[in-house]
Amino acid sequence: MIPAAATAMLLIGVAYRPSAHPPISPSADTVITVRTDGSTLQFDPPSISVRHGTRVRLRLVNQGTLPHNLVILWKEDDIDALAEAASHAGGDYLPLALKERMIAYTPLAGPEQTVETVFTVPPPGAYPYVCLVSGHSGSMLGVLRSLK
Repeated sequence: MIPAAATAMLLIGVAYRPSAHPPISPSADTVITVRTDGSTLQFDPPSISVRHGTRVRLRLVNQGTLPHNLVILWKEDDIDALAEAASHAGGDYLPLALKERMIAYTPLAGPEQTVETVFTVPPPGAYPYVCLVSGHSGSMLGVLRSLK
């Protein structure tokens, strides 16, 4: 069973679109921050470990010069299909028609912006996260490790 859809909102400088990104619930058990910088197309940290069932507020801090998002997927095999769909999804690079393949996603963070999403960590396992901006999915990869 797929958990309830993740929610997301922008915190700094970009218009909020309620239809695509419902408001974030204020309650979360923990906050995790993932950063990007201007010199590499990588996430920092490249892996996150959290106990399954934890309600997480995931914060993406874009310290670089390019836009990024962070999408947590159910399966690594879906990266290419989602990246392809994202390239046709418009300016936010979120293929919402395929959101059943996504555990959680942030909206697009422009340079020097921070975005968030809140989600519940799925059952124990390893779940990839990726930036779906065109050309980024090959190197902007990470792993969410859900622990017992």
